[in-house]
Amino acid sequence: MKISLFDSPQVVADGVANATRAQGAGLYRYWSPQVMNADTMMTLATVAAAVPDIQLGTSVMAMQTMLPQTMAQQSRTLNQISGGRFTLGIGVNHKPVVTSRWGLPWDKPYSRFVEYLDALQPLLAGDAVDVTGEFVSHNTAIAVPGEAPGLMLAALGPKMLNLAGERSGGTITWMTGPNTIADHIRPNLDNGGGGEIVAGVSMVVTGSDEETVNARDWANKALAIYPQLPSYRAVMDREGATEAADLVLIGSAEEVRAGIDSYQNAGVDEIALNLIGSPEQNDQSWGLIQTLV
Repeated sequence: MKISLFDSPQVVADGVANATRAQGAGLYRYWSPQVMNADTMMTLATVAAAVPDIQLGTSVMAMQTMLPQTMAQQSRTLNQISGGRFTLGIGVNHKPVVTSRWGLPWDKPYSRFVEYLDALQPLLAGDAVDVTGEFVSHNTAIAVPGEAPGLMLAALGPKMLNLAGERSGGTITWMTGPNTIADHIRPNLDNGGGGEIVAGVSMVVTGSDEETVNARDWANKALAIYPQLPSYRAVMDREGATEAADLVLIGSAEEVRAGIDSYQNAGVDEIALNLIGSPEQNDQSWGLIQTLV
């Protein structure tokens, strides 16, 4: 199982520093999500220029945030800058975000995503596209030479997992436990043709029982949105998790290592570790990560 870093910096220079540390520790890839922090694509472009060897990926870009042409242009440009190291992770954002924050429609998200891929994938490959759909229509081409980037889809439900297996290199999960990956994610991905599973997992290495309790409290606050989102609540229920901290690896180095091993035993191909502790705890987490690599 490959070991990677999942990182969402507010300051781009911090992303470069973290990616540099990840490369020095022998990690495989630097993943960055599209959230409310520094722009993901610009951060990765800066990292690509500053850190020469580590693989790069988005985990994930929301299809609602840009047209397929723009997504393809940015992705091919980033792959050009990085010398072929970029994988575009893309998915559908959640209804509360799409409707309440962005004021966009939510009807038929799966159908919208399929049509979005119909327009996006030829452009990612460097080809012209001419498609007319109910939701997405594109008659265009781009001129960005170089290799096509990799593509992975965020998927939790059976239809989306089947689609990921059919149309991409696999799926990227978040807040999804090892039992759910083994019993639900892998079978449904394989039903669509298979692919790799990248599991995004938060971790905190602690030095005492009191630290562990405090870290759980912090994790529940920091990740409070996820139990409220239906798609994540469903996989949490499937895993038997009652709160967000149940899906964070928290404890001694030995306990966290055992948790990481459980993802490997579940069939995960790559684990992207998100360090969410204090600076001192994160240093302990880095120490553990280096022993894993």
